[in-house]
Amino acid sequence: MPATLAAVAVLAGGAVWGVFQASRPTVEGSLTLGALEGPATVVRDAHGIPTLTAGTTRDAYALLGFVHAQDRFLQMEMMRRLGAGRLAEVIGERGVGIDRWSRTLGLYRRANAAVAGLDDATQEALAAYADGVNAWLAESGQVLPPALLALGVAPEPWRPADSLVWQRLMALRLAGNWPDELLRARLLERLPPDRVAALWPEDDDATPVTLPVPLREAALPPAPPAEFAPTLASNVWSLAPHRSATGGAILANDPHLGFEAPILWYLATVRTPDWELAGATVPGVPFHLIGRNAGLGWGITTTHADTMDLFVETLADDSRTYLTPSGPRPFETRDELIKVRGGEPVALTVRETRHGPVVSDLAAFAGAGAPGQVTALAATALRPRDRTPDALYRLNHAADAAAAHEALRLFEAPMQNVFFADTAGATGFVSAGLVPVRRAGDGTLPVPGADGSHDWTGFVPYDDLPQATTPPAGVLMNANNRVVPEDYPHLIAAEWPAPWRAVRAEALLARKDRHGLSDSAAMQVDALSTAAQALLPRMLAALPAESAPSQARALLAGWDFRERAERPEPLLFALWLREAERAVFADDLGPAFDDWDGEREQAMLAALAGDASWCDDRGTEGAIESCGALLGAALDRAVAAGSARWGEDLRSWRWGDAHRAAFVNRIYGMLPVVGDFANRRPPLDGGNHTLLRAGWRSGEGLAFDAVHGAGLRMVLDMAQPDRSRFVIATGQSENPLSPHYDDQMMLWLKGELLELDGEPVSVLRLNHDD
Repeated sequence: MPATLAAVAVLAGGAVWGVFQASRPTVEGSLTLGALEGPATVVRDAHGIPTLTAGTTRDAYALLGFVHAQDRFLQMEMMRRLGAGRLAEVIGERGVGIDRWSRTLGLYRRANAAVAGLDDATQEALAAYADGVNAWLAESGQVLPPALLALGVAPEPWRPADSLVWQRLMALRLAGNWPDELLRARLLERLPPDRVAALWPEDDDATPVTLPVPLREAALPPAPPAEFAPTLASNVWSLAPHRSATGGAILANDPHLGFEAPILWYLATVRTPDWELAGATVPGVPFHLIGRNAGLGWGITTTHADTMDLFVETLADDSRTYLTPSGPRPFETRDELIKVRGGEPVALTVRETRHGPVVSDLAAFAGAGAPGQVTALAATALRPRDRTPDALYRLNHAADAAAAHEALRLFEAPMQNVFFADTAGATGFVSAGLVPVRRAGDGTLPVPGADGSHDWTGFVPYDDLPQATTPPAGVLMNANNRVVPEDYPHLIAAEWPAPWRAVRAEALLARKDRHGLSDSAAMQVDALSTAAQALLPRMLAALPAESAPSQARALLAGWDFRERAERPEPLLFALWLREAERAVFADDLGPAFDDWDGEREQAMLAALAGDASWCDDRGTEGAIESCGALLGAALDRAVAAGSARWGEDLRSWRWGDAHRAAFVNRIYGMLPVVGDFANRRPPLDGGNHTLLRAGWRSGEGLAFDAVHGAGLRMVLDMAQPDRSRFVIATGQSENPLSPHYDDQMMLWLKGELLELDGEPVSVLRLNHDD
């Protein structure tokens, strides 16, 4: 989140060091903790990864809440404020726009309302976790994170809804096709439907594009802020015992989300006399999102299901009502007040229709009006009752693959491909979550709301969702590629991500009859781009034959398509592709080009292989430009720009000089002095379409910062679950002066993994206050 915390400047110089040091957690000795019913221990290894041991289930969750707060409370506090629409209270005016979105969507209200509908066991886990967080807040002598101290924030007690709001946030980020709905609507004002369809090419017949409702530009909501923007990618595969070198099933997973410091994930092992959990948690949430218990392991990728629609509502004569199939209906309204640090409070009236919150009202703050129309967002993530937390609790405690399958019946949002493997050798997956059944339409454009013609009529039954058990070949894999055949009877999505990573994973899995843990670990950092492998030869072939051979062409022609930080070819190709996409598509798309641009190799392939009219420059009269001429000029511009920055000899260029992982601390990293030791920017292999996901977005300038990738990697061996391996991209602590702030980064960069039962370095004993 953008933040300029001027008040933290008082921490400059020696005060910075002292306050950061004082806020480091107590990790040795003994503490009395009123949240516990009995004794417990926290053993940390050399990387600060804790093993928590408690006598009861309740104490185990309380202990996890305490430890999360010790290492990541600032992250937790900012997460719950983001979900509740209360960022402006601490970061001032810059948080108002984000808060308006959160309040309009009603994320925290919906999370709070969902608590009472959960299973007793889930509610007890949430309550115990909150008790653990609050015990840390009440601990004698506890020093809060420096940012909160400098801002004078006195944290409120943690509540179960604070944990549940994270799921609502992720459900929006992991199912966000609605920005594309808005973009298509804008493009259809400029281009015919078939041309718009060509901008989202499929690996099967292109989905027809129509505009079912006349749409005024003013009725469209603004693009969501970065905090709610889609962040979609991940890899997962499972190997049955007969394909494994260990004798048991193997499950590998690396979920891809936005980079930051610290990374989202926090590793932990939790044990009681009755159960054990190990793997990746999210601070603020009591469940293991990815990991294993004694008999089962699980991992996830995003399905890319279309679980959101924009409904264009028609206002009745009275602007307080809107039209429905049964006649005019009043908006549901509520008034919100956003407090602003250093400024006046901002009043906000939120309207909702039968489809969902009116998101076009957000545009009204910028002066836009929508006479006669408003747009409401329908999303499975916004349902008032959501039992996904129950599904996660049950999955965490499932004994085997069959129990995992049953647990996932309760999974609602976001829709995820949940892969699992057990110690008996069974493997499987379910694309779990609610998928709307629509009366009409394919979810690619805003639709009319007044007549009910495109309403949701229900959800795809769980037993009809995409799913599989161990196939004869012994391999299941997903890299966000489509999960259903073309004849599947339900609409999961009208479009799917390009299968570049899936093609590479499939090839590597087919190379050997049996794979060990190290094979999966090596696949996770494989840097070969099948997108470049498919596109670059066509781009080179399209160049005019009379062009003299150049160093650039020679380098690219000899490239092995591996995006290595120490090589020049990935940088040259990225520069050329950026220039080429702008040359081919920008004049047709106009102002919408920047919103469409990014990871469009399939569209470029289609333009070079078929409709060359994309290459004709609308701005010139008479002459019709060829794709070859445009690509040649684009390559010249790319070489000129790169040479001015990195030298005339292209062989001296390095991908890692431009492609650095942007591990930016969202609070401290924005400040002078402090930011110098809070941010991390290591050179990084990979790119947008390599298994080693290191995603960048095309833009101005010569930087290709990696902003999206695998902040977590896991390889499970279900023959010996306690020998499974994990790594996160930064470290366990959010304190930049902690040795555990970034002590896993070098392992992560090298593709190495850790066992979570490392040698104890510190022991903290906790007792109940009698």
